[in-house]
Amino acid sequence: MKLDSFFASYPVFTTTELKEYLKSWKSKAEKNYYLLLNYHLKQGRIIKICRSLYASVPANANPENFSPNPFLVAGKRTSDSILAYHTAQEYYGSAYSIHNVRTFITNRNIKPFEFRDIYYKPVKPPTTLLKKKKVNYGVKEIDIQGLKVRITCRERTFVDMLDRPDLSGGIEEVWRSLEMTEFLDMRVLLEYLRLLENSTTAAKVGFFLETHRKTFNVESSLLHEIEKLKPKSIHYLDRSRREKTRVSKKWNLAIPESLLELEWEE
Repeated sequence: MKLDSFFASYPVFTTTELKEYLKSWKSKAEKNYYLLLNYHLKQGRIIKICRSLYASVPANANPENFSPNPFLVAGKRTSDSILAYHTAQEYYGSAYSIHNVRTFITNRNIKPFEFRDIYYKPVKPPTTLLKKKKVNYGVKEIDIQGLKVRITCRERTFVDMLDRPDLSGGIEEVWRSLEMTEFLDMRVLLEYLRLLENSTTAAKVGFFLETHRKTFNVESSLLHEIEKLKPKSIHYLDRSRREKTRVSKKWNLAIPESLLELEWEE
């Protein structure tokens, strides 16, 4: 049975998708799908990315060095994959730097892997979202090479990057990248902050928006609502940086002086 139409429609595919395709054609090969995989692997028509995940090799491309779309690989790694953090920011074209890491949210217990010099990092969803069954809040579908992939919206990405700078290149990269964000729906952002229930993250978001009021047309009423979510005691904006800090009493946030003075611009 020829699989050209399947490979053309699925630049990245799982073994489950292949079996479903074979089943739809009532093919006896469904039970021995691995034989088809091995055959086309030897022919150079497909390449194996990791367990249960493959990529179709375009005509005239060399399977030895062909690199599938990394956003698609991350988005197809598991059935519940969600492109997130710096990876989502990169997709939106608002990242200050381009990274060789693709981060995706999944509740599956899978290991990170590397393929074609790209490191793919699975991350568990925030615990509060799991408890509230709101893991998919602020998640939307996008089309990449004809396939549906899920990604966090701009507003959730904005909050998530401040929530986990370690997954987004560090606080300097986060700050520079968020400054490149073009548009934010503040209602979505505020609702997500409330769902997340992380007072430190709320303070970070409030402080950032207050210092960029003109850029994002931030209203005082929004800052007032975010201020209600701030911590009751002083929290550090970034514990990974050992340097002098200044305390913002409004946000109960200890902020690195280099961030306040934007020393990296010097």
